[in-house]
Amino acid sequence: MPLLSVMRQNVPGRSAAQYERLVRYVAQRAREDADASKWSTRVSTGSEGRIVSFVSGVDGFGALASREEPDAMIRRLYGEGDGNALLEAIGEAVSESSYQVLDIREDLGSQVIQLDAPAPLAVITRLRPTPSGGPGCEELIRQVVAAAAKVDDERRYIVLQPSIGELGTYTVAQGVTDPAQLDRQGTVPELLAEALGAAEGEKVWREGIACVQEAQSELSVLREDLSNI
Repeated sequence: MPLLSVMRQNVPGRSAAQYERLVRYVAQRAREDADASKWSTRVSTGSEGRIVSFVSGVDGFGALASREEPDAMIRRLYGEGDGNALLEAIGEAVSESSYQVLDIREDLGSQVIQLDAPAPLAVITRLRPTPSGGPGCEELIRQVVAAAAKVDDERRYIVLQPSIGELGTYTVAQGVTDPAQLDRQGTVPELLAEALGAAEGEKVWREGIACVQEAQSELSVLREDLSNI
């Protein structure tokens, strides 16, 4: 079963330039060496700095268990001494780090992940259901995906659910190839109303959002200079 591995690092604004310089150094070396470790790097802006996500695909937990860890890759590329110094410098620039392994919920989404050609922009929405709201949250996602297809809306969604990390949550990613797309699209309630009619659209939205305890969205930018795609 295909999985997505995501390491997220929060980088305070004062450390952002130094952090990016170090990560760019690693990514450039990996590209020059045609290294087998592949990842895309996405950057979004948080309240206290930047959120950097390193995203890579893996073909199941067996492959995940045998895959080289990022720290080991850096030591292999630069040697033990220089690698450790580089890891220490990167770590000093990071205020918080988290790791997730996510299942790709193809039964809920409308688009297949293209790891070798990620979208230049993406709207990432994380949903945390209420304690009993999982089924209702899934139904809301399903209705929104179906509504976009019904009215030929250009929005297409990838839906992910952690098997390691924040269990019970959902991540909905909308790839964006043209920034003007964000100006053209209406809100989710407006999309539901267009597809289902005003009354039914409002009912679906109201019932679905009542099952969501917390929702956060961010706009992430692909940074090819920090990636080895």
